[in-house]
Amino acid sequence: MFLQQLINGLAQGSLFALIAISFSLVWGLLKMVNFALGEVYMLGAYAGWLVVAHVSPNLGVALVAGFAAGWAGGWIIEKVAFKAMRGVPHIASLVCTIGFSFFLKETATWMFGAETKGMPAFYSRTACTIASANVSWLQVIMVAIAVVMMVALQVLFYRTRIGLAVRTVAMDYRTASLMGMKVDKVTSLAFSLSGALAGFVGVLAAVYYNAIYPSMGFVAGLKGFTAAVFGGITSIPGAILGGYLLGCIENLSVQFVASGYRDFITYSILILFLLFRPNGILGKKTKL
Repeated sequence: MFLQQLINGLAQGSLFALIAISFSLVWGLLKMVNFALGEVYMLGAYAGWLVVAHVSPNLGVALVAGFAAGWAGGWIIEKVAFKAMRGVPHIASLVCTIGFSFFLKETATWMFGAETKGMPAFYSRTACTIASANVSWLQVIMVAIAVVMMVALQVLFYRTRIGLAVRTVAMDYRTASLMGMKVDKVTSLAFSLSGALAGFVGVLAAVYYNAIYPSMGFVAGLKGFTAAVFGGITSIPGAILGGYLLGCIENLSVQFVASGYRDFITYSILILFLLFRPNGILGKKTKL
């Protein structure tokens, strides 16, 4: 059971790591937390479900739909909650993203209903067995997709001109603007990419948990934020580490404590790190 829970933790940690990266992208640019990312994750899940139910029962197409829905959601949030409120105290934008999260959740409830919808199973067959612990093809695909996405983001941000532009704006957007950089476009790109990543993960989570409902983004957003704080919200590698550690801790707590204490342990970690090490394991020293 220990090995099985560890495997489950790595699969679930892939989801947490990708959501944590979404938070890190926004924090890196504006030192702000986008609390509507959980609902963008939910929109991506619904987009994937609609494609599977009405267009094509294909996981790849569903992932593309979730990515596109998340991109649109991130772009809209940046225009309304951040660009339009630039120059005002950060708390105003923060409250605006919280308002956006409620708006998106209620809109999804109105459009799709409050009941839980199921996503068809993909790649649920066992890929291999390790010491009596089963590893499904879906878990293998989830970890592989997460690794590919993480490597692609690292290459994008540290090996391309676009990544250089994003890092420059994150350091000092005023100086970057004086140097002729299009700060608004760079910021919009980063927010859209952050939303797209959340929407993409929403589809994977819908398939993994076989459940879609309007409030699913709330817990996912909190756990993604917890993973980002745990590993270091200022660091993409830290967010990745935090996601995998959190996934393993959650699943192992089911084995050694009880399933009812899973969320208690998760949020206790969040509180402890915010109190005693807000920069996380790999993050740079900064004020949250």
